[in-house]
Amino acid sequence: MRLYLVRHGETEYNKTGYVQGHSTVPLNATGIEQATRLGRRLAAEATLDHIYASDLKRTAMTAEIVAEHTRQAITYHPLFRERDPGDHTDQTFEQAIAFFQDMDYEPPNGESVPVFVDRVTRAMDHLLELEGDKARNIGLVTHGMFCRAFMHICLARDPEEIESWRNTCLTVADYHGDGEWEVHTIADAAHLDSEEFSGNATGA
Repeated sequence: MRLYLVRHGETEYNKTGYVQGHSTVPLNATGIEQATRLGRRLAAEATLDHIYASDLKRTAMTAEIVAEHTRQAITYHPLFRERDPGDHTDQTFEQAIAFFQDMDYEPPNGESVPVFVDRVTRAMDHLLELEGDKARNIGLVTHGMFCRAFMHICLARDPEEIESWRNTCLTVADYHGDGEWEVHTIADAAHLDSEEFSGNATGA
């Protein structure tokens, strides 16, 4: 399996610095343009066989726009959701600083780091059960903290070595079985900077 791991497009919460967690925040106009550029890039670079996505609004919209270009079906699953900030939802990043910086912090009504890591592990195990032994190109549209957790859990890499995890950034890695991953690119957003993928945005 070759995995195309995607962070969702920009929302107004991303733009203004608010914690969105599991809320139903849609993509803004920039996010739609980003997802359109990504869809064009994936249509040019890869033949996706299927797309999996978090069931939250911003990931669903991103996946739908990508699917318009790659012509593939989408399966949504809550296991691929962002880490749940609980009572910090709708707060500013500054108000929720402990949620992002304190590894031992347990957010009220949210997910601690160990609980989140366990869920990401189960999410990836679920995906590998479905696709891991197949020679298929699989898209996974998810969230920033999920992408970082994937990098740590599956690739045994420090997410902090990546300076910027931009919206719709793309990570590509091959799964060879028995927990062995081969990474090709991490958090790449070349489609956002290239005129090749610009044009009128489409999507939900």
